[in-house]
Amino acid sequence: MGKIIPRRVAGGSLAYPQASLLGRLSERTREDFLAVGVSESRPAGVTIISQGETDSSALLLLHGSVKVQATDPAGERTLLAIRVGGDLIGEMAALDVGPRSATVVSCTDIFFKRMTKAELRNFLARHPDAAIEVATMLSERLRWADRRRIEHGRPASVRVARVLVDLYESYGIRSAGHWDLSVPLTREELASIAGIKLSTAEKIIRTFQQEGLVSGRYRGIAVLDMARLRQRAEIA
Repeated sequence: MGKIIPRRVAGGSLAYPQASLLGRLSERTREDFLAVGVSESRPAGVTIISQGETDSSALLLLHGSVKVQATDPAGERTLLAIRVGGDLIGEMAALDVGPRSATVVSCTDIFFKRMTKAELRNFLARHPDAAIEVATMLSERLRWADRRRIEHGRPASVRVARVLVDLYESYGIRSAGHWDLSVPLTREELASIAGIKLSTAEKIIRTFQQEGLVSGRYRGIAVLDMARLRQRAEIA
Protein backbone atom coordinates (compact mmCIF):
# COMPACT_ATOMS: atom_id res chain seq x y z
CA MET A 1 0.00 0.00 0.00
CA GLY A 2 1.10 3.60 -0.48
CA LYS A 3 2.52 5.73 2.26
CA ILE A 4 -0.07 7.63 4.29
CA ILE A 5 0.83 11.28 4.72
CA PRO A 6 -0.12 13.03 8.00
CA ARG A 7 -2.24 16.17 7.71
CA ARG A 8 -0.34 19.46 7.68
CA VAL A 9 -1.39 23.00 8.46
CA ALA A 10 -0.25 26.35 7.09
CA GLY A 11 3.52 26.64 7.20
CA GLY A 12 4.05 22.91 6.69
CA SER A 13 3.94 21.83 10.34
CA LEU A 14 2.03 18.71 11.37
CA ALA A 15 -1.30 19.27 13.14
CA TYR A 16 -1.84 17.34 16.37
CA PRO A 17 -4.59 17.69 19.00
CA GLN A 18 -3.50 19.82 21.94
CA ALA A 19 -4.37 17.02 24.35
CA SER A 20 -2.17 14.48 22.53
CA LEU A 21 1.43 13.80 23.52
CA LEU A 22 2.88 15.43 20.40
CA GLY A 23 0.55 18.39 20.87
CA ARG A 24 2.03 19.02 24.33
CA LEU A 25 5.71 18.93 23.35
CA SER A 26 7.81 21.92 22.36
CA GLU A 27 8.60 22.15 18.66
CA ARG A 28 12.24 21.11 19.15
CA THR A 29 11.38 18.12 21.35
CA ARG A 30 8.61 17.09 18.97
CA GLU A 31 10.95 17.16 15.97
CA ASP A 32 13.49 15.05 17.88
CA PHE A 33 10.77 12.56 18.80
CA LEU A 34 9.61 12.30 15.19
CA ALA A 35 13.14 11.28 14.23
CA VAL A 36 13.00 8.20 16.49
CA GLY A 37 11.98 4.80 15.16
CA VAL A 38 10.85 3.46 11.80
CA SER A 39 7.90 4.77 9.77
CA GLU A 40 5.08 2.33 9.03
CA SER A 41 1.52 2.49 7.73
CA ARG A 42 -1.52 0.22 7.90
CA PRO A 43 -5.01 0.29 6.38
CA ALA A 44 -8.23 0.43 8.40
CA GLY A 45 -9.37 -2.69 10.23
CA VAL A 46 -5.94 -4.12 11.01
CA THR A 47 -4.77 -5.33 14.42
CA ILE A 48 -1.45 -3.63 15.14
CA ILE A 49 -1.02 -4.75 18.76
CA SER A 50 -2.43 -7.98 20.23
CA GLN A 51 -3.30 -8.50 23.87
CA GLY A 52 -0.95 -10.96 25.57
CA GLU A 53 1.91 -10.77 23.07
CA THR A 54 5.41 -10.08 24.36
CA ASP A 55 6.56 -7.50 21.79
CA SER A 56 7.80 -4.38 23.62
CA SER A 57 7.83 -1.72 20.89
CA ALA A 58 5.88 1.54 21.27
CA LEU A 59 3.96 3.24 18.47
CA LEU A 60 3.75 6.99 17.98
CA LEU A 61 0.57 7.54 15.98
CA LEU A 62 0.99 10.38 13.49
CA HIS A 63 -2.15 10.13 11.38
CA GLY A 64 -5.48 8.33 11.69
CA SER A 65 -7.19 6.73 14.67
CA VAL A 66 -7.27 3.43 16.56
CA LYS A 67 -9.37 1.68 19.19
CA VAL A 68 -7.88 0.06 22.30
CA GLN A 69 -9.76 -3.08 23.35
CA ALA A 70 -9.34 -5.76 26.02
CA THR A 71 -10.83 -9.23 26.34
CA ASP A 72 -11.53 -10.73 29.77
CA PRO A 73 -11.13 -14.45 30.65
CA ALA A 74 -14.79 -15.04 29.78
CA GLY A 75 -14.17 -13.77 26.25
CA GLU A 76 -16.07 -10.50 26.65
CA ARG A 77 -14.47 -7.63 24.76
CA THR A 78 -14.46 -4.08 26.14
CA LEU A 79 -13.52 -0.86 24.41
CA LEU A 80 -11.00 0.86 26.69
CA ALA A 81 -10.02 3.95 24.78
CA ILE A 82 -9.65 5.80 21.50
CA ARG A 83 -6.33 7.15 20.26
CA VAL A 84 -5.68 9.62 17.43
CA GLY A 85 -2.74 11.20 15.63
CA GLY A 86 -0.25 12.57 18.14
CA ASP A 87 -0.89 9.85 20.74
CA LEU A 88 1.63 7.30 22.01
CA ILE A 89 0.31 3.74 22.17
CA GLY A 90 1.77 0.51 23.47
CA GLU A 91 4.00 2.45 25.85
CA MET A 92 3.26 0.22 28.86
CA ALA A 93 5.06 -2.77 27.32
CA ALA A 94 7.98 -0.49 26.48
CA LEU A 95 8.23 0.92 30.00
CA ASP A 96 7.75 -2.27 32.02
CA VAL A 97 8.35 -6.02 31.54
CA GLY A 98 4.78 -7.30 31.20
CA PRO A 99 2.93 -8.57 28.11
CA ARG A 100 0.53 -6.45 26.10
CA SER A 101 -2.51 -5.57 28.21
CA ALA A 102 -4.82 -4.73 25.29
CA THR A 103 -5.41 -5.07 21.56
CA VAL A 104 -5.16 -2.06 19.26
CA VAL A 105 -7.08 -2.00 15.97
CA SER A 106 -6.87 0.69 13.28
CA CYS A 107 -10.15 2.53 12.62
CA THR A 108 -8.81 4.38 9.59
CA ASP A 109 -5.68 4.28 7.46
CA ILE A 110 -2.88 5.06 9.89
CA PHE A 111 0.72 6.28 9.73
CA PHE A 112 3.01 5.83 12.73
CA LYS A 113 6.57 5.51 14.02
CA ARG A 114 7.50 2.19 15.61
CA MET A 115 10.26 2.45 18.20
CA THR A 116 11.96 -0.17 20.33
CA LYS A 117 11.92 -0.13 24.11
CA ALA A 118 15.54 1.08 24.09
CA GLU A 119 14.79 3.87 21.60
CA LEU A 120 11.87 5.20 23.64
CA ARG A 121 13.75 5.02 26.93
CA ASN A 122 16.85 6.68 25.47
CA PHE A 123 14.73 9.50 24.01
CA LEU A 124 12.98 10.12 27.35
CA ALA A 125 16.35 10.09 29.16
CA ARG A 126 17.63 12.81 26.78
CA HIS A 127 14.43 14.86 26.99
CA PRO A 128 13.19 15.27 30.58
CA ASP A 129 10.38 17.53 29.36
CA ALA A 130 9.02 14.69 27.23
CA ALA A 131 9.40 12.25 30.13
CA ILE A 132 7.25 14.55 32.28
CA GLU A 133 4.58 14.74 29.56
CA VAL A 134 4.54 10.95 29.20
CA ALA A 135 4.11 10.63 32.98
CA THR A 136 1.28 13.18 32.83
CA MET A 137 -0.34 11.26 29.96
CA LEU A 138 -0.17 7.98 31.91
CA SER A 139 -1.65 9.68 34.97
CA GLU A 140 -4.55 11.06 32.92
CA ARG A 141 -5.25 7.64 31.42
CA LEU A 142 -5.30 6.13 34.90
CA ARG A 143 -7.70 8.83 36.06
CA TRP A 144 -9.94 8.05 33.05
CA ALA A 145 -10.05 4.37 34.05
CA ASP A 146 -10.64 5.26 37.71
CA ARG A 147 -13.55 7.55 36.75
CA ARG A 148 -15.20 4.75 34.81
CA ARG A 149 -14.97 2.43 37.84
CA ILE A 150 -16.13 5.05 40.36
CA GLU A 151 -19.12 6.02 38.20
CA HIS A 152 -20.57 2.50 38.27
CA GLY A 153 -22.74 3.59 41.20
CA ARG A 154 -24.28 6.47 39.25
CA PRO A 155 -27.42 6.28 37.06
CA ALA A 156 -26.77 4.80 33.63
CA SER A 157 -27.83 8.03 31.87
CA VAL A 158 -25.22 10.01 33.81
CA ARG A 159 -22.52 7.48 32.91
CA VAL A 160 -23.39 7.58 29.21
CA ALA A 161 -23.43 11.38 29.24
CA ARG A 162 -20.04 11.50 30.96
CA VAL A 163 -18.49 9.09 28.47
CA LEU A 164 -19.81 11.18 25.58
CA VAL A 165 -18.53 14.42 27.11
CA ASP A 166 -15.09 12.91 27.79
CA LEU A 167 -14.74 11.41 24.30
CA TYR A 168 -16.09 14.34 22.32
CA GLU A 169 -14.24 17.04 24.26
CA SER A 170 -11.00 15.07 23.89
CA TYR A 171 -11.33 13.72 20.34
CA GLY A 172 -14.34 15.48 18.84
CA ILE A 173 -14.40 17.84 15.88
CA ARG A 174 -16.60 20.91 16.30
CA SER A 175 -18.31 22.17 13.16
CA ALA A 176 -21.57 23.87 12.20
CA GLY A 177 -22.82 24.02 15.77
CA HIS A 178 -22.31 20.35 16.66
CA TRP A 179 -19.57 17.91 17.64
CA ASP A 180 -18.60 14.85 15.59
CA LEU A 181 -16.24 12.12 16.75
CA SER A 182 -13.25 11.45 14.51
CA VAL A 183 -13.56 7.71 15.23
CA PRO A 184 -16.58 5.50 14.41
CA LEU A 185 -18.27 4.63 17.72
CA THR A 186 -20.93 1.92 17.84
CA ARG A 187 -23.68 1.74 20.46
CA GLU A 188 -22.13 -1.51 21.71
CA GLU A 189 -18.76 0.18 22.23
CA LEU A 190 -20.38 3.10 24.03
CA ALA A 191 -22.18 0.65 26.30
CA SER A 192 -18.93 -1.20 27.04
CA ILE A 193 -17.12 1.98 28.12
CA ALA A 194 -20.04 3.04 30.30
CA GLY A 195 -20.31 -0.45 31.78
CA ILE A 196 -23.98 -0.98 30.89
CA LYS A 197 -26.05 -3.28 28.67
CA LEU A 198 -26.44 -2.45 24.98
CA SER A 199 -30.22 -2.21 25.30
CA THR A 200 -29.84 0.32 28.14
CA ALA A 201 -27.39 2.43 26.12
CA GLU A 202 -29.72 2.44 23.10
CA LYS A 203 -32.66 3.55 25.27
CA ILE A 204 -30.59 6.39 26.77
CA ILE A 205 -29.39 7.58 23.35
CA ARG A 206 -33.00 7.66 22.14
CA THR A 207 -33.91 9.79 25.16
CA PHE A 208 -30.96 12.13 24.48
CA GLN A 209 -32.15 12.41 20.87
CA GLN A 210 -35.66 13.35 21.99
CA GLU A 211 -34.16 16.01 24.29
CA GLY A 212 -32.13 17.46 21.40
CA LEU A 213 -28.77 16.63 23.00
CA VAL A 214 -27.51 14.28 20.28
CA SER A 215 -28.44 13.01 16.86
CA GLY A 216 -28.03 9.37 15.95
CA ARG A 217 -26.41 8.15 12.75
CA TYR A 218 -24.93 4.93 11.39
CA ARG A 219 -21.90 3.95 13.49
CA GLY A 220 -21.81 7.33 15.13
CA ILE A 221 -23.42 10.01 17.26
CA ALA A 222 -23.25 13.78 16.86
CA VAL A 223 -23.45 15.93 19.98
CA LEU A 224 -25.79 18.85 19.33
CA ASP A 225 -25.79 20.61 22.71
CA MET A 226 -22.60 20.09 24.71
CA ALA A 227 -23.62 22.47 27.51
CA ARG A 228 -26.84 20.58 28.24
CA LEU A 229 -25.11 17.22 27.83
CA ARG A 230 -22.61 18.31 30.52
CA GLN A 231 -25.59 19.10 32.76
CA ARG A 232 -26.97 15.59 32.17
CA ALA A 233 -23.50 14.28 33.04
CA GLU A 234 -23.66 16.25 36.30
CA ILE A 235 -20.39 17.98 35.45
CA ALA A 236 -19.93 21.37 37.09
